[in-house]
Amino acid sequence: MKQPNMPITSFIASSLGAAGEVSAASVAIETPQGPVIGAESADGQVAVFKGIPYAIPPVGKRRWTMAEPAPDWTNPRLATQFGPQCVQGAPPASFTTPSGQEQGLLFWEPSALSSEDCLYLNVYAPRMSGTAAKAPVMVWIHGGGFVGGAGSGPFYDGTALAKKGVVVVTINYRLGIFGFFAHPELSAESRSGTSGNYGLSDQLEALRWVQRNIAAYGGDPDNVTIFGESAGSWSVSLLMATKKSQGLFHKAIGQSGAYFYAMPHLKEAAGGMVSAEQAGQAFASAAADGRIATLRELTATELQAKAEALHVLYTGHLAVVDGDLFEKPVRDVFAEGSQAKVPVMVGFNADEGSGLSDFFVVAPVPDSPASYEAQVAERFGDLASRWLSLYPASDLTAAVFDAYRDSEFGWRMEEWAKAAERAGQPAYLYYFAHNPPMADTVREMPFGTGKRRLGSYHASEIAYVFDAFNQSDLPGIRREDAVMATLMSDYWVAFAKSGHPNGTGRPTWKPYSDSARDYMRFAGTAQPSSGLLPGSWELHREIDQRRAAANIPWNGGSAGLLGQAKP
Repeated sequence: MKQPNMPITSFIASSLGAAGEVSAASVAIETPQGPVIGAESADGQVAVFKGIPYAIPPVGKRRWTMAEPAPDWTNPRLATQFGPQCVQGAPPASFTTPSGQEQGLLFWEPSALSSEDCLYLNVYAPRMSGTAAKAPVMVWIHGGGFVGGAGSGPFYDGTALAKKGVVVVTINYRLGIFGFFAHPELSAESRSGTSGNYGLSDQLEALRWVQRNIAAYGGDPDNVTIFGESAGSWSVSLLMATKKSQGLFHKAIGQSGAYFYAMPHLKEAAGGMVSAEQAGQAFASAAADGRIATLRELTATELQAKAEALHVLYTGHLAVVDGDLFEKPVRDVFAEGSQAKVPVMVGFNADEGSGLSDFFVVAPVPDSPASYEAQVAERFGDLASRWLSLYPASDLTAAVFDAYRDSEFGWRMEEWAKAAERAGQPAYLYYFAHNPPMADTVREMPFGTGKRRLGSYHASEIAYVFDAFNQSDLPGIRREDAVMATLMSDYWVAFAKSGHPNGTGRPTWKPYSDSARDYMRFAGTAQPSSGLLPGSWELHREIDQRRAAANIPWNGGSAGLLGQAKP
């Protein structure tokens, strides 16, 4: 029986169990690390290798050390099971639909095994018999706010993309207190004299692994695209901003996230923020006796619990201006045009503030139009009239959520496209407004924000990018979702292959320019458009610049609409 509104998370979990299922046929290859045994997909078109170690396990005394290459091996390594996910906290609360079905979470897998020994990656490679050509490589960096997620998530099965002629790599990297913790003792013992950016060092090491090994899996190390969503997209912008990534990738795709924030400096207070080492010392003293040796004696579970109890889980996961990976904040690097000179494709969703879990901190909806207008006037001063023209009091819920979308995601993604164009690189901007399954579900949003239709919620585009809707015989798959998945995955793969997303049989996606502001709108089909959300980029860039000049550190989202310092 047809199920027209089958929940997207339920669909992905079940359909990818079939689409990504491996057959009994094994695939044995020789790699620079050593022999590896993977498995074929059920239809024999893709070779799948899971749980490949790319870095030395960061355990024991190696907790809080920068990533280094994993050792080689001699005996064949069985690569048919995912490695553990990195240690992370309990997932945010999910919700239950009116029919009583609890929704899965976007980034977390509560039942998955977790460990500090988690630096593994997975490879999905097309079976290209009879050709010596190497396939383009797409390296996926998962989201989860730098505190959750794993490359093994059911959203991220690379089988369908591999069938389109690319090698897909999905990675784990350290999270939360394990991946983003600075301390003077750690800086002193490090060869670089720095600490804090461990999760990003993992990502860099995974890209170095690709350069050394991917040819053995059929991939082209000279044609690598990094792509990610949410914190994965943050990571893409961070990788573009560090000179340590030079030569490791050649194209970049960012989905709903650019790290254009104030960043703490390692040793000195700056931009209204204490130094990262000071923050680390405060945690170490509160959690133990202030010594790194004592913190290393704690089990991973104990350390995670202390981080959560001291609220470090959600406030201590910041990338650091350390003088090694980053000499200045990412937004400054992009502003001056010093980022990696590669083609980019970036965008965001129409309903970023809504989602399937209580993960976002969107401002509470004000009690009345008069209260809202008064707070906007107090908060934004001479910018209030511009704010109210974009987010009028006639619909308070829409005003709050649209402001969050534009201030946290929208203007940053367009700014990314503008920075690429200024640097002389092709840039392609998109806006995802397609209604996925469950789009019309109305749920009570967290933090007093009232009821909200899910719409094109945060991360809902991922299933389309990975072409999940064309990989199952399950009932209830809507034709419009299958069509959209074909379109989007074809655009993404084409961009990875050639640096532009266009091809025969689909609408032409024009590159972004500051004058025309062309973009692709995904809503039912692909719709070439121009002038996305007029006035939004201008307003939020002005607010961001004023906040930066006033040393106000956090400048994201309409969570700052009420109650934070004025811009």
